[in-house]
Amino acid sequence: MIGFVLLSETVGHSQGADPKVGGNDGFRELRWGTSIEQSSKIYPDLSFDRYVVSDPREEPWKVYVRRMENVKIENIAFDSIEYWFKEDHFHRVRAVLNSRIGPRTLVTRAENAFDKVNAGLRNRYGDPPDHTVDYVTEFIVVVREATWIVEHSAITVKYEGVGRTNEDLFTLTMQEKPKR
Repeated sequence: MIGFVLLSETVGHSQGADPKVGGNDGFRELRWGTSIEQSSKIYPDLSFDRYVVSDPREEPWKVYVRRMENVKIENIAFDSIEYWFKEDHFHRVRAVLNSRIGPRTLVTRAENAFDKVNAGLRNRYGDPPDHTVDYVTEFIVVVREATWIVEHSAITVKYEGVGRTNEDLFTLTMQEKPKR
């Protein structure tokens, strides 16, 4: 049921999502495990972006993006939404929002977005079983992260506070629930 809840509450009914077709265990119209070929038929504007090596002994992740993507999730406009594939199957989606702190900015767009999405997920699913707040001492950078395991998916929100570059980062990651 997570996909339908995420589609209707977190993602919204964008792009004509049908909860019966992949809505309960994936992102928008893509179900976890969908092949790259099938994903390209569902989203003709899906195009390869880059490889990401997480373990040199394994096949790298293939990251795809859409040229005509609706980048809004929970009424927040993200900078990008990435579709991650491993072994030719869809396993993860990652939405990224970068922002900058300025002379009149005490709370950035990224921090505000983290707070909004984190609160919405807490209201829907309760307190996350995995939640951390870390402080990096050199510039007192705050890193906040929370993960929920719901049905077939894991949902992680992460905020990385302003550092040396005066930029911060918010990521929303939804992926196939890790197999035990």
